Amino acid sequence: MAAVTADAAVAAEGEAAAKPRSKLVLIVAAVVVLAGAGAGAWFAGVLPGSGGHDKDKAEKEKPPDDHAVVYAPGALRPLDPFIANLSDAEGGRYLKATLQVEFVAATAPADFEARAPQIRDSILTLLTSKSFEDVRTPEGKQALREDVIGRLNQIMQRDAVRAVYFTEFIVQ
Repeated sequence: MAAVTADAAVAAEGEAAAKPRSKLVLIVAAVVVLAGAGAGAWFAGVLPGSGGHDKDKAEKEKPPDDHAVVYAPGALRPLDPFIANLSDAEGGRYLKATLQVEFVAATAPADFEARAPQIRDSILTLLTSKSFEDVRTPEGKQALREDVIGRLNQIMQRDAVRAVYFTEFIVQ
């Protein structure tokens, strides 16, 4: 019996020693999880005063560089769709293009609407002078864009147009 009581006493001591050790492991694990969550919240910029690693915020707060070009979007004006025959030898292809014009200024020039017939005529003349080979590649579309910008600025008699965006471009 003495052996049984000695074994029971050793087992009781082992259980008593295991309980504080398991509590310690749980406490350490909880501290590690909370520290990880806090670090994640700090890096994500959720905590006040954090966000020191937020690249977008750092860029916004960076003082302006004297040599940096600041891009402020200009006014956008949609043009009615253009449908034009392409100048291919067989003459069976046509182009449908819808454009948006971006101006340099925040507002469209006052005389832009008054010059709409000249603008449409100039763009239609340009489109009908192009072949499928001229407009099928990205480089061809970019060259067409630049041609349209040049013609619009010539009609406006100043550099009023910054960019032209194709919102629809179909060749059949």
